[in-house]
Amino acid sequence: MHVVLLSHEYPPFLFGGVGIFVKDLAQGLANLGLEVTVVSGRPVPWKSEPSSNFDKREDRITTIRLPYPNLVPRHITFQLFNAAKLKEILKSIKPDVVHGQSGSAYPAIISIRKSAPVVVTFHGSPAMTKNLSLNSVGKGGSFGDFLTGVIGYPAYEYGYRAEYKNSSASVAVSESLMKQLSAEMKVDDNKFQYIRNGVNLKYLDELCSRTCNSTQNSKKPTLLFGGRLFWSKGVLNLVDLAYLLEKKYLLDMEIVIYGSGPMHKEILQRKTKYGLKNLFLKDFTSRSDFLREMMKATFVLIPSFYEAAPMVLLESMCMGKIPVMFNLPYSREFTKSGKYGILTENVADMALKINDLYNSGGIPHLETKIRNFARENFNVEKTSLAYYKLYQRICN
Repeated sequence: MHVVLLSHEYPPFLFGGVGIFVKDLAQGLANLGLEVTVVSGRPVPWKSEPSSNFDKREDRITTIRLPYPNLVPRHITFQLFNAAKLKEILKSIKPDVVHGQSGSAYPAIISIRKSAPVVVTFHGSPAMTKNLSLNSVGKGGSFGDFLTGVIGYPAYEYGYRAEYKNSSASVAVSESLMKQLSAEMKVDDNKFQYIRNGVNLKYLDELCSRTCNSTQNSKKPTLLFGGRLFWSKGVLNLVDLAYLLEKKYLLDMEIVIYGSGPMHKEILQRKTKYGLKNLFLKDFTSRSDFLREMMKATFVLIPSFYEAAPMVLLESMCMGKIPVMFNLPYSREFTKSGKYGILTENVADMALKINDLYNSGGIPHLETKIRNFARENFNVEKTSLAYYKLYQRICN
């Protein structure tokens, strides 16, 4: 079976977690014996000459990168500037299945579905993005958030509906997202299903084997955050958490933030205002370097107000790191309602539970439980097999 994976982002050109999802899925499918072609975007300056040195062939995986102007919305720009090329590629390959990603599949899906059955994986919710953007107004949200989530909502929502309507199968990356999208789009059939994201454990273990001697947990527990510094990611809560851990509970812990974005300046100002010595801001780093830093951490902080299936959560759990999140549908789903993580109602509750766990001496036991659970349930091999069975079903 030959599968084409379509995505406007793919390593090293990443804007979120979709590119990592596609890369890990490609490897998982190839390990199952499928022939995989990844057709992805390569954002370049306007009128930049395309380069072919990014195209490559690996064992059962061919990567084709189509250049497009680095203009938002990138997922639409990618499709519009490469419509003819994409049509030629599919005509030449004659794939059995085309697997697109939400936002990157419409309007291309209209012509793609004539070449092969199309699967679309949905990674987020237009309505939730809009609501968060509206809530961020006056609270530190950026104009870009408002432009994308609110002004762009009608087009965003229409594209999702079109992708669902024109796909042979629609998949959400979590059960909670499936329920959310089903309610948004008023879906009452059985076309929607969910397949949870998976982690490339081989990659994690190889990275650990090269670096673990120098990345053992430091003497003082570290709480790690990695991501864009947007209001919707709840990053200001990290400052409040640092304050409570240092000033109220007197814990010798460090909160390390990797990322950049519109809230960066506000975080620094609040850190100075509170006189915090346990909060450290670092810029974005490479994926491999960030994972190495994660290996040193004890807790991974995900204070978002909404997520679907964040890869940082799944990867950290597979390392045995303790995720700390608000009590939301996605966090309950991936931690079995807090059995394999810390779920909280607010920042004060977050600080209290971290303090209690630390003083109880139960961290090592919980780390082992989380690691075993995550590796059993969030292995990309399991995810890939589920997609393979879906491909077979829609091809018959």
